[in-house]
Parts: sequence; structure tokens; C-alpha cells
Amino acid sequence: MILPVDEATLASWSALLGLTEEQAAATVADIEQTLRVGYDNRPEELRDVSFEQLTGDMDADEAALMFLISGLRQAGHPEAAYAVEVRGIFATLRSLQQTS
Repeated sequence: MILPVDEATLASWSALLGLTEEQAAATVADIEQTLRVGYDNRPEELRDVSFEQLTGDMDADEAALMFLISGLRQAGHPEAAYAVEVRGIFATLRSLQQTS
């Protein structure tokens, strides 16, 4: 899977989280697996769209959040990963409420 950031950015994120190369690779694999679950359960209207087309619209902020959550788990901090994930969900809900 190709994330919408360059290798230097991925290396920086990995260094910030203290990930080994193996943990960083596992983080990217976890992100892909998560996205593939969503792809496998996509709505009928999107059945003709490829995985690459759907994930190609991901922006760097989305990739950063997913890398942070998965990377925290890989680094042995599941509670922190959960806290970030919950905050992200609440921020999304607030944003949706403001646009309604």
C-alpha cells in the first residue's frame, strides 16, 4: 500500500514513535488491512471502484492519524492508541454536526 506521504515523512513518524523498521512495516500493513476491511464492506454504489481508486483520495492528515494510532499499538501503547482513536471519532462527529 502506498500512503500519501514520502519515505522521509514515514521515517520521521516512525522515529517519533520509536518504531523499529519491522514495527513501521507492520504499522503500514495494519493500515492497509484496516482499509481493506472497509473496502470489502463498501456500499453497492462503489462496487465498481478499485481499492487503489478509493484509497488514492486519502490525504496526509488521514494517513498521519492512522499511522499514529497503529504505530502506538505497535510501540506497546494500546491505551494511548485508543485515546487518540476516540478523540478522532469525536472530532469527526463534531465536524459533521457543524456542517449539518
